Amino acid sequence: MKKIDLQKLKGYFNKEKITSNKKLLVYLFFVGLSTIFWFLNALSKEYTTSINYPVYYMNFPKDKVLTNDLPEKLHLRVNAYGFDLFRYKFSTAFLSNPFDVNNYTNNRIEGSSQITYNLLTSNIQGRIQQELSTGIRLETISPDTIKFEFSPILEKKIPVILDLNLNFEQQFMQAGAVLPEFDSVLVNGPQSMLDSVHAAKTEQLKLSGLNKSVEKQIDFIKIEGLSYSPKKIKVSIPVERFTEANKNIPIKVDNLPDSVLLRLFPADVKLSYFVGLNKYENITEDHFDARVDYLDAVRGDGNKLKVELKCNPDFVSNVRFYPQAVTFLIEKRNSMQ
Repeated sequence: MKKIDLQKLKGYFNKEKITSNKKLLVYLFFVGLSTIFWFLNALSKEYTTSINYPVYYMNFPKDKVLTNDLPEKLHLRVNAYGFDLFRYKFSTAFLSNPFDVNNYTNNRIEGSSQITYNLLTSNIQGRIQQELSTGIRLETISPDTIKFEFSPILEKKIPVILDLNLNFEQQFMQAGAVLPEFDSVLVNGPQSMLDSVHAAKTEQLKLSGLNKSVEKQIDFIKIEGLSYSPKKIKVSIPVERFTEANKNIPIKVDNLPDSVLLRLFPADVKLSYFVGLNKYENITEDHFDARVDYLDAVRGDGNKLKVELKCNPDFVSNVRFYPQAVTFLIEKRNSMQ
């Protein structure tokens, strides 16, 4: 194995191969040198060509909103030496140039009833010439006209919709309604967009482990072309410790004729519910309303009636009751009763 490796190594230093490699290097050197001279010669010549002039638009009329698309690039026909063109393209490869709309339109749109404006690019040729590198002479601009289409900014009042995801620590609950700072906002934008917007929705507020009342600021979901006033809303979330309570309430009967007596077995239901400690003593039977319907007894062929809980206070939660159905007996009411 060692003899074979030595033979290969000697082959790499063969005189003919070394001579051949030297000739290749010399050839490549002169090719590269000639390319450099050709490139320098080309840059020293004068050219008439087109270059891209990327723009971003700024300073629009404050009382209007743009409704059409604008060109992202202007195409400039210029005359310059190759060195100047190369320097310009290299220095602006990743840049956009500011296009001051109010300035270029001579402030003719803001504050006026005018909603369209055709800007002849030949009228701003001198301003763009000042932005170009020294040595580049601007001849023409394409497109020859930039058309601006605006819509007046209108205002309307819309209700607020909160998006809340609330989770409470064990033995704590929401103590009443969440109180927003206000129930409506003003939205500004073009009429075409305002017609389709009927509410201001907030971003989701997600809170977990709540064990005390909190106040939070929430942003509204942004819609391109519209703005809200105010931009945020403050909400107050009341939180309190709760306990489980029980109460028996009588069952009432709907649609019962005066001539009939409907006996229920049992005649009341047992309620269980969660209630905040500060409201525990305030709850009475009158806060709840459990009912059956006599017409269901007449129409049905069984001896069971479904019990419905028609109302309960909004400051209790997890309301359950038993039984959910009762047996009944229909009797004619004694005229002496």
